[in-house]
Amino acid sequence: MRAGLDGSHPETSGHAQRREKFNTRLSPAMKNNLRPQIPDIVPAKVFIPVVLSMILFIGTFFGYILPKVEDHLMDKKREMISALSESAMSSIRYYHHLAETGKITLSQAQQQAIEHLRSIRYGPEKKDYFWINDTHPTMIMHPYRPDLEGKDVTDTRDPAGKKLFLAFLETVKDSGAGYVSYHWQWQDDPTRIFSKISYVQEYRPWHWIVGTGVYVEDVRAQIEAITKRMSLIFLAILVIIAMLSLYIIWQGAAGESDRRKIQESLRKSENKYRLLAETAREIILVFDTGFRINYANRAWSAITGYPFPEASNWSLADLIHPEHLQDFKEKIMRIFENRTDNYLLETVLLLKDGSDITIEATFAPMESRENPATILMTARDITERKKREQQAKMQQEQLMHTNKMVSLGTLVSGVAHEINNPISSVNLNIRVFEKFWYSVQPILDSYLEKNEDFKVGDMAYVHLRERMPKLLNFSQEGVDRVKRIVGDLKDFSGQKPSELRETVYLNRVVDKSVGLVSSLIKKATDNFTVEYEENLPTLQGNSQRLGQVVINLVVNGCQALSDPSQSLTIRTGYLEESEEIFFEVQDQGAGMNETVLARITDPFFTTKRDSSGTGLGLSISDTIVRNHGGRLDFRSKPGEGTLVTVLLPRFSNDEIIGRMV
Repeated sequence: MRAGLDGSHPETSGHAQRREKFNTRLSPAMKNNLRPQIPDIVPAKVFIPVVLSMILFIGTFFGYILPKVEDHLMDKKREMISALSESAMSSIRYYHHLAETGKITLSQAQQQAIEHLRSIRYGPEKKDYFWINDTHPTMIMHPYRPDLEGKDVTDTRDPAGKKLFLAFLETVKDSGAGYVSYHWQWQDDPTRIFSKISYVQEYRPWHWIVGTGVYVEDVRAQIEAITKRMSLIFLAILVIIAMLSLYIIWQGAAGESDRRKIQESLRKSENKYRLLAETAREIILVFDTGFRINYANRAWSAITGYPFPEASNWSLADLIHPEHLQDFKEKIMRIFENRTDNYLLETVLLLKDGSDITIEATFAPMESRENPATILMTARDITERKKREQQAKMQQEQLMHTNKMVSLGTLVSGVAHEINNPISSVNLNIRVFEKFWYSVQPILDSYLEKNEDFKVGDMAYVHLRERMPKLLNFSQEGVDRVKRIVGDLKDFSGQKPSELRETVYLNRVVDKSVGLVSSLIKKATDNFTVEYEENLPTLQGNSQRLGQVVINLVVNGCQALSDPSQSLTIRTGYLEESEEIFFEVQDQGAGMNETVLARITDPFFTTKRDSSGTGLGLSISDTIVRNHGGRLDFRSKPGEGTLVTVLLPRFSNDEIIGRMV
């Protein structure tokens, strides 16, 4: 081992130093008997680098090379279907040219083009195909789904709920062509569904969208085959390496003298290693158990601002951020005590100018004649990397929240649709039963006049005659309530474009939103009121998005209440001076201090992290309100509750609504 960076000359290892002290107390004969045991440290020195190299090689292949191969295969597949699509478009242009030159009619040209593309097959099993739909969209030709031909496929969804044909339209709308990912049946087998990537291209003269695609499963199968082959190769390599390692270890017992010569050569290379340390971009320090800095390279001075002579008067513990100092000391103690440790630590280093940086440090214990307990520390500045990781994490959480809301909307819409069918059937049956009852009642009344009272089921007819109209009425009211709730759910979960501008009745939006969270309100408070301002003007915007704002504010208000006796109030109104429509949500909850109020609309800021809060609700609500030309106003004090007001501009050309909605 080379000399230390502090100028000392350490022994080869702790084993060697203890062996030297032990040997001074032994006779020459005893020393000769012990010499064959000296190479017992060789296996670890030889075997560990081999194992680490194999782990690095395997990790590089499976963690980097295979994903790159998969990406490359997918790119090749995309290029292939793009080229095939262009070939199909060339055929369509040929038939269009025949029609333009009068050789055949336009209808004949289109039919011949359809039949030509219907007959094309390619791929390993000759089952990959083309399909055609128009920009309505209506399916024109699909070789494996003739049941869709001539039908409107606007609402056709894949198993994940994606409207794929609308996605095709969006893709070709601007550029005329592009790739779309979705789920579809496996070739001609409708019972098997797989992920698929298709290339769609529009032939604008005929308003046709021609598509063809590849299945992701094909690429995965190729990757699995490669993985199996490489696993067998790695196993063979490991066996060979194990045999070579045993041979090297055996040879190491006879090479101790050569190792000592190499050690001497390393000592002579001290200046070379010192040069490497001085020119390294990472911080290199040597310090002792008292955290006194014995050596610091040039990178330390350049990054921290402390030159080495000045740094030698400091304790390294004084330059670690106080919040991280305890972890730093515990890490060093574990290393000095030779406890199991990964020798890697992220900590914060204080700079001379008063700022700080995040570093990733590694540690290695050193032994020297002058100081038997020193540590070599290497560190690199990872401040920018940590910032990028934090930004990536925030973006990932936002994407996950968005996907969750989209999935929830799809689920709600589907459930509402499924409920609507049986409820319609129940409603129809109630009306039929009502007609039946009023038709048979005169007959039963006549029978009652001629005979004594009788039972229908377990109830006397006299009582049944009084209760039946009430039962029918209660049933009809229940069905109407369910249909109204289902309608509100479908309106709320409907996929309206964010740029849609419609006439919005604020009272109606608030009423529907409150209905959707009524069960939550009942659990949170026994003192809930809604005050609607009559004759409210309308506004222009997106009722679905504004409903999301109302629900977010009401849910936050409910979560702020700690006792059912505390009140929750919603009001709507109109400000004549500023011509603004408003609604406000006021709760008697815990309230917020000025620090929380200043960050209340920041993305991912939440005081409810322990209860699965994401910190996106108010941020999204603020964005929606600002997109409508309005603003959010928060007023709150700790212990006095919170008042949230949403102010929105009225529609300048509307008419005053003369009734309460």
